[in-house]
Amino acid sequence: MRLLRYVSPLALLALAGCFGGDDTDIKPTPISVATPDSFLTYPNRQAALAAGEYRIVVATDVPGQSGSYQLTITRDDGSTEQIAGNWTSSGGPSATAAGNPDHVLVLARAGGIRIELSSAVNGLLYLLRDGMVVEEDTSSGAGGSALINKPLSLVSSAAYGNAYYAAVDPTNERTTLDDWKQKNGFAAGHDTHVVFRDAFDLGYGRDMYARRNTDGRIAIFVGNYVVRVVPGSSTNYGPINVEAAIAQDKRYFIGTNAIEFSPANQDGPNPNGSIMITKFFTFDASGKRIASADLDGRGVKHMPGMCWACHGGQPLPLEPDGSFSAQSLRSAKLNLLDVPLLEYSAQHGFRRSELEAGLKRLNQYVAESYSVMGARDISNTDINAGQWNSAFAEDLAAERYPGGSSTHDDTAVPPGWQEKTGRPAGVSNLFKKVIEPHCIACHSLQGTTVGEGIEVSSGSVNVSLANAINFSSYEKFISFRPRIIDYVYRRGIMPMSLRNFERFWREPDQGPALLAAYLHEPTLFDAAGKVIPPGYPVAKPGTDRRVKTQLVGGQPVVQLDGTASLFAASQEWAIVSAPAGAALSNPLVLRPRLTAPTDGNYVLSLTVRNERGSDTRQITLTVDSTLAKSPDQLTFEDDVLPLLETYGSSTCISCHSAGGAAGAYQGIPMTWTRDAGLYKRVRERIDLIEPENSRLLIKPTSLNHGGGKLIDVTVPADKAAYDTIVSWIRAGAVCGSDASIGC
Repeated sequence: MRLLRYVSPLALLALAGCFGGDDTDIKPTPISVATPDSFLTYPNRQAALAAGEYRIVVATDVPGQSGSYQLTITRDDGSTEQIAGNWTSSGGPSATAAGNPDHVLVLARAGGIRIELSSAVNGLLYLLRDGMVVEEDTSSGAGGSALINKPLSLVSSAAYGNAYYAAVDPTNERTTLDDWKQKNGFAAGHDTHVVFRDAFDLGYGRDMYARRNTDGRIAIFVGNYVVRVVPGSSTNYGPINVEAAIAQDKRYFIGTNAIEFSPANQDGPNPNGSIMITKFFTFDASGKRIASADLDGRGVKHMPGMCWACHGGQPLPLEPDGSFSAQSLRSAKLNLLDVPLLEYSAQHGFRRSELEAGLKRLNQYVAESYSVMGARDISNTDINAGQWNSAFAEDLAAERYPGGSSTHDDTAVPPGWQEKTGRPAGVSNLFKKVIEPHCIACHSLQGTTVGEGIEVSSGSVNVSLANAINFSSYEKFISFRPRIIDYVYRRGIMPMSLRNFERFWREPDQGPALLAAYLHEPTLFDAAGKVIPPGYPVAKPGTDRRVKTQLVGGQPVVQLDGTASLFAASQEWAIVSAPAGAALSNPLVLRPRLTAPTDGNYVLSLTVRNERGSDTRQITLTVDSTLAKSPDQLTFEDDVLPLLETYGSSTCISCHSAGGAAGAYQGIPMTWTRDAGLYKRVRERIDLIEPENSRLLIKPTSLNHGGGKLIDVTVPADKAAYDTIVSWIRAGAVCGSDASIGC
């Protein structure tokens, strides 16, 4: 499962980018399973449901009823299944009553599902995992019928995009581009106008206008132009697009992006109060506001994620009432224009030298917004959100116009990337050749101020790694070495936009090889010394861990899961060594069951293959019958929350609570306060596709955590705690039954 849609294991379909409407008029171009394709999306797309087996219970609102019903089940790939059933004497509104029939539902991969009940009888739906209710509904469907609708992604869906617009435009004053312009004062003109090709991001010709209003609001809109030369081809995003933008040739006009930096509550009540936030709007070619678009031919994405992917936004799932997260709303930022990375026309009036003044003014407006955001007093808000440290982004803006220069300094290198004792030779070159053109625009907008006063030793340099995600120094950047290897060279999801990714890999012996040399990872190179691009299969069977078997059909089994594997066209599990009686239910699927009749170490291998080759990785599962619970029995309520609150000498709650040390870190992003939102806040920080990639696990096991490393997996007791959390996530991250913590 890749992108925010179903992907065939054999091929993907690429369509030329468009801004809504019907994009099927472009002839599909096959894309190999070995081709990276997930762009402008987040590494953790917040799948709604974990892979595995569920039960659908069909109930009625009154016990003892009879009648027939039909279930329509729609999967992420659009396929549907019809199931007919009936009640003879229903058990009423209960997930466990004997009179209520149930049906098995198997999700091969983490994602979503739509289950609609049709019946003349008032019916209810329950979705259960390991006997515990994970979702229920009475009347959300058409005509008041029961409907369970869990999206493939909790942060990219039509509902998500619509909720975002309801938050940033609650009175619907910006439903068209003309209305947006009127709202932001463009009837009085604009301050600056520049035209260029966005050569490093989307490849569009961009016709950009900006103005700053007297009340401090900043508004920018940009018309986008694409001359489609060959359907599905990257040639569509070439230099001719800037000429179409200059001519404002409507044949190639695909839509408009608009951004405003304005008070959060300027149109009515808003949970953010009156702070300034950055708001994003997308309009199609007719000027109608749209909530989704296919920007790059790699599938439809939804607002605001398709913009926030490069603008520092932190998408969190919707609130239980369907409203947009207030914490998320404040997270996005404007983005500096990196002048030398843009492409300009040779036409008089549109050369770079003639646009420098306009580009500088745009960057000044962006820098002003950083200053405002950095000074926001979060103590007066009712949300828990780490305040963004704007210092590095502001410094970048200033360094590029030294001494108030009228032209952009293309040679500027931040102090954190300049040559100095303790740093490897050539870090400035690494910055100019890789970090600046491919990373820094987005990463400088990331991170919080929390824990920045805690320093650790990195070589001969002391550095704070709590905000390392902003890449403001070589030391911060390299502290993410394992994830850089994974995201850039294994997954191929960084750089995050397709055109930037293509630029980065156009000459593998240049930027990719230079970066790889600093990562000190020999497996990034082949036998000939050439850097290996992403697209080769990567087996991901999960981490070594201690587990207890569960009984399935009377057999003691452990559920295996290799669905996090990358670029796998086929797969095969094998038992390398194990106690007698070990067996696999089906070695050729990603989620077989391992029969494990006795305690001991079970060493297994997972091999995945595609047209480029194969990859084999091993995992050791230590079956231990003395453990209190098997993974399917673990709940957040009984097993995970107690760990977070009581484990070790410095627990999560010691900082992540209103009465804890978090008071010193004003606005820590996550609290363990026991309220009805607790489970949701934890759930937002786990990855059901690849549990080990969950922030809930990465943070306390890393020096990038503002509170220091709390779980050291080389320590047996710490590893046991880690294993419990991993097993819980792998079993679906079930909450439990305590409504007071959101179950």
